[in-house]
Amino acid sequence: MTAAARLKRVADGEEITLEATVSRIGREPDREVPITANAVSRNHAEVRRTGHGYLIADLDSRNGTFVNGERLGTDPHPLRDGDEIVIAGVETLRFIDPLATPMAPAIGRLTGVWIDPDTLAVWVDAQPIEPPLSERQQTLIELLADNENNVVDRQTIIETVWADVAAEGVSAEAIDALVKRLKARVRPLQLHGDYIEVHRGRGIRLVSE
Repeated sequence: MTAAARLKRVADGEEITLEATVSRIGREPDREVPITANAVSRNHAEVRRTGHGYLIADLDSRNGTFVNGERLGTDPHPLRDGDEIVIAGVETLRFIDPLATPMAPAIGRLTGVWIDPDTLAVWVDAQPIEPPLSERQQTLIELLADNENNVVDRQTIIETVWADVAAEGVSAEAIDALVKRLKARVRPLQLHGDYIEVHRGRGIRLVSE
């Protein structure tokens, strides 16, 4: 690599160049990325430069390291340009890689409903649903997508979407309300017809396009 990446402190805009092969993040002042807050461990996390990019790993810290909202383990996690790193809930760093190649979103299909297998983002006719669906809406659309073009019966919907609730505790009205809310989120983006079909007495079907 000919140019090192940087970590930008979101709070004040300071940028720290990751010149070393391993850049340590921690409370000690001699760390490559020092953060003095008491919530930060002495050896909190590290960013490692490899021949294929940058990796970050938590060093078994007490209060955790998060990338784009997900808590890391001790296994190295790849960093991408623009990733947001939160250290112990007290410091936000943005990863900047000058060698990154700008990429458009990887859209698996341009028509119909598509769920990104990596991020689980839901796309409708090449447009993302924003903000993301609720947990039960997401579970339902994933179930429908797994059975695309086939009717999914109400019992299967209850067992999948309400797995944490006794089946007898889920009313028909609750299912209807969830489907109605999901259709309301999908409808403004669909350009080629109604993708979610309700078959009375049978169940719900997600049509391909």
